[in-house]
Amino acid sequence: MSSKFDALKKSIAKTAEKATSTVAKKAKKLTSVPAHRHCRMCQAAINIKSEPPICNSEECTTEWEREERNRKQLKFWMTAFIALFAFSFIGPLVWRLFAA
Repeated sequence: MSSKFDALKKSIAKTAEKATSTVAKKAKKLTSVPAHRHCRMCQAAINIKSEPPICNSEECTTEWEREERNRKQLKFWMTAFIALFAFSFIGPLVWRLFAA
């Protein structure tokens, strides 16, 4: 009885090993897409190391520059608004503290 059990155990281990190696080989074939990223403007595949993350087309470059300029401008105005808002609350407190 023990020899049949050992034979079955070896057979199962061998089958599992074959299945694992076959799946690993097929997975490598299926995932053979090279590492890449996509253009932020037109979604075309580009090199993963390209900076800024856009393709080389003129439309994408122009649009990227416009969006970058708008982003910087928005960041400046949000910072200025928050500073003004904070000063409107902290200013009177500081004024009372030093005026007294």
